[in-house]
Amino acid sequence: MNPQQTAAVEDKDGAILVIAGAGSGKTRVLTARICALVESGVSPYNILAITFTNKAAGEMKERIEGVLGDSVSVWTSTFHSMCARMLRMDAERLGYTRDFTIYTELESERVVKRVCDSVQGADVKRKGSYLDHISRAKTAALPPDEYYEEIKDVVTDARTVALVYRAYEQELKNSNAMDFDDLLLKTVDLFEKCPDVLERWQNRFRYINVDEFQDTNRLQYKLVRMLAAKWDNVF
Repeated sequence: MNPQQTAAVEDKDGAILVIAGAGSGKTRVLTARICALVESGVSPYNILAITFTNKAAGEMKERIEGVLGDSVSVWTSTFHSMCARMLRMDAERLGYTRDFTIYTELESERVVKRVCDSVQGADVKRKGSYLDHISRAKTAALPPDEYYEEIKDVVTDARTVALVYRAYEQELKNSNAMDFDDLLLKTVDLFEKCPDVLERWQNRFRYINVDEFQDTNRLQYKLVRMLAAKWDNVF
């Protein structure tokens, strides 16, 4: 590795930002740093590695095990997989059971089609648009009323969008289900409502490593900030 890469790998504590172009070995540096942490005495149990695709997470895991051996297990996953795993442990704190269903996009679309029948003015032909609005609202962590205030001056059927969003949420809750965006949103909600749960994860993950950090959305960024708040070891 070049001097800059070596410096990133060997810098251990505190918040660290690595800026590098595509194909310059960012993932290699990140995995090498994780291995260096373990070799310096940090328990693999206290390390978290987050990336954006299952393929990237799998490749990162393989690289780490290639250096440290497959008996060393570092939690390596996407944001959504991480959140799903966390929610399975404490879903009842939010009024769900641990075996809640995670809806696919097709299942979410079916829910929107059903609720359109009960929402006055809703047009089932606009189900795709409603789903886009719902996803946008959840990514911004905005409930139906707040999302309405956000879009009322620019979206002609803003009131209908908010009503469909509210009915959609109620239908998911009644079915003990979450959609893909909920995995992030409900995890933030869990951490905010249950400080003991957040502290448990903070105590576990003393070193947090995020690949492609520039691609994090508001919720993902908030999750990282919450998890890293105690030790401030985020790479």
